[in-house]
Amino acid sequence: MQVETRRVVGEKLTELYLTVSPNPRQRLVQQAVDAMIAIRDALQTADAYMLCERYFATPEAMEVIRRFRRDTFIDVDDGIQPTYIAVEPGAYGQFAGAQLHAVVGPQKPVPLRCTQGAGGVAGRRLQNNGSTWVYINGMHSDVSQCEVEQAKRMFYCTGCFLRQAGASMRSVARTWLWLRDICDWYDGLNSTRNRFFQNEGLIDPQHGSVHLPASTGIGMYGANGAACTLDAIAMPGAEDQIELLEAGGDQESAFEYGSAFSRAAIAPMPAGPTLFVSGTAAIDRAGVTEHVGQMKAQIDDTIEHIRALLRQGNCRDDQVLTALVYCKSPEVEQMFRTRCFDLPWPHLTMIGDVCRPELLFEVEVTASPVYERSTGS
Repeated sequence: MQVETRRVVGEKLTELYLTVSPNPRQRLVQQAVDAMIAIRDALQTADAYMLCERYFATPEAMEVIRRFRRDTFIDVDDGIQPTYIAVEPGAYGQFAGAQLHAVVGPQKPVPLRCTQGAGGVAGRRLQNNGSTWVYINGMHSDVSQCEVEQAKRMFYCTGCFLRQAGASMRSVARTWLWLRDICDWYDGLNSTRNRFFQNEGLIDPQHGSVHLPASTGIGMYGANGAACTLDAIAMPGAEDQIELLEAGGDQESAFEYGSAFSRAAIAPMPAGPTLFVSGTAAIDRAGVTEHVGQMKAQIDDTIEHIRALLRQGNCRDDQVLTALVYCKSPEVEQMFRTRCFDLPWPHLTMIGDVCRPELLFEVEVTASPVYERSTGS
């Protein structure tokens, strides 16, 4: 079991990022037990409170993980369910790992639940010194509906939930979209999201202006079987402090080829400015897939695209707090692990489709220009 911890120390609050990778030589039950004990102990030792919590595993393994989490987290559980994402088996077996974001400070995050019964969605609100952060965990809709209908309802409920929490889509810096069979209906997802963003005032066709959060859209799905599941971070009252990089690094705007997200966002988080790099793949400035059919070249170009965005956000490799690495197949995962074994980013690798059939690899990172190993860990 490997737990990589990044501790960002701010003036008032401290943030904790945990990237938890199972031991691939262990059986699933031991992986789950060790992961839950390690997470619980890290939170208790730091006196930290959960903000966001995600687990990535096969559908068959998820019940084991849920059970051991329930039994182990009695003293740290605030009643808000994590986001459970179904993946294909990979290098770590059925359990790809866990990713957590927590905070240390005088104020506990307040649990939030949707009063309208929207998909059982829940989240948290953290307030400190006049600033507010709202987290949405695992927003989804009725799994019996078709993919596009699920997406319509999911986005609608996202807007309602944010307003209930005193926020809006304009205050959202980052979203994550977990999409089952993504390549079969990605165009439908894009058109549905575009209409929702227009209704929320993020896309203004009349004036040709956009205000798009950073995002990941990847071919995995909620463990309950939902075709689309959403996580998000909003900062109500700090909308003018969120810098959205519609085009960034060495890539142009994704909106030019129909995907409504910014390449990255720089946002005021509890311990200081944070760079959220969207899901990034081997796509050139014209929006064309690079190196079709070439694993090594797509991996190398994707890492360089990420590093270009890190440089633009004034972040070094060693200031990456956590990363998710998505590989189309076990062969791509093995190639990444072989070529990038010395990459200093805390990361999980997992198997899932990218938004184009010919894309083999995608990465997202969260980084902090104020993080230093001498003050963090």
